[in-house]
Amino acid sequence: MTEQFYRDIAALQQAGTACLDHELHDRDAWVLAQLDARAGENILNIGCDSNQQTVALARSLGQDGYVLAIDRSYRALTALSQCSQQAGLERHIRFLYRNLDDLAGHLHSEGVHRVICGRALAQIRRPQAVFRAIRQALRPGGVFLFYGPARKDLLELRLFHANLRNELRESRELTFVEQTGVPHARDAFIRVEMASFECPLHFASPDTLYAYWRACDLYEEELDREFRYAAAQHFQSRATFETAQRLIGVKATNE
Repeated sequence: MTEQFYRDIAALQQAGTACLDHELHDRDAWVLAQLDARAGENILNIGCDSNQQTVALARSLGQDGYVLAIDRSYRALTALSQCSQQAGLERHIRFLYRNLDDLAGHLHSEGVHRVICGRALAQIRRPQAVFRAIRQALRPGGVFLFYGPARKDLLELRLFHANLRNELRESRELTFVEQTGVPHARDAFIRVEMASFECPLHFASPDTLYAYWRACDLYEEELDREFRYAAAQHFQSRATFETAQRLIGVKATNE
């Protein structure tokens, strides 16, 4: 799904979507709470999923800490650099332009206190090598937190969509954390913990449901008319359409 809808509650409100208890269901706040970074620490941020999240993390590290942001997208790093300057944090956010599969050999051994990675992790081709490189980069007691969509993320909307095409598809991103990430984390780390995040979404009209579907990765132009019709049919007998953003977070400790 598009990052705009995962990181920006205001965008959901503008689309006519209600996410109950916004403060309790703030994804970035949940992620940072799981990471539990401390002032003065050095944090490795793999993949620039959310500029707001990275800026908030850098701000929490005080004068002596910093975030090293690694991404294979020059555009993503440039956007983050602009955000860091606007926030007055350019001295506390550093950048490394690198393919994520090539981390080994580019990270200092035991050089960082914590590592955080979101949706970008599902794009790597050699997860075992990447997990080893991350473990070697962590100091003793350091934490590696990665997260991504659960297999049931937006399940109700995906089933609604699947009914139009008579097929329910599962992307690699939907299955990566639970099927690939957790086993590799357990191979590389002794202590691995899991946590879940859920933000209920309530759509009050066919137009708001359609707007959300059109803005996410489920959208298929050839199903546009069918989806509009199905949405209108749904609201003839129901007041709302409900689904939820569902994430899985995995916290591995380098003991």
